[in-house]
Amino acid sequence: MKILYFFLFSFLFIACNTPVINKNDVVAEVNGETKYVFPVYGAGLWGAIWGYVALNSDKDTVYGVYFSHASETPGLGAEIAGQHFQDEFLGKKTLDNGEVALGVVKNGKVEKPDYQVDGISGGTITSVGVDAMLKACLNSYKSFLTNNDEE
Repeated sequence: MKILYFFLFSFLFIACNTPVINKNDVVAEVNGETKYVFPVYGAGLWGAIWGYVALNSDKDTVYGVYFSHASETPGLGAEIAGQHFQDEFLGKKTLDNGEVALGVVKNGKVEKPDYQVDGISGGTITSVGVDAMLKACLNSYKSFLTNNDEE
């Protein structure tokens, strides 16, 4: 199991360790309100997982998420693509004292409800993958997220 986590985190570090991009590359307008949309990608139990995280104009509050997968187990890890799991992120905060805190924890173990969602019961490795994906990929945008300037 330790070797699996090593490869998972190594992949995410390489894949998501990219320079911060220009605001215009991640900005969208929804009903006249500014939203910031960030791509995220990583590894689940059986293959690639990916998605998008949309934040409100405060660059901290989750407006919505979208996740998908290549080959997670139906009824278990594949639930990351379901509306029920994705809706758990609505209104969550992304940063805690300037650090990415948005994440997924073991089902029933949420300690910071403003930042965390319950993992999928029976989909532990996929849930860990989503958590790692969020932390690694959003961390590459940390300087943009903590900067109050528009540019």
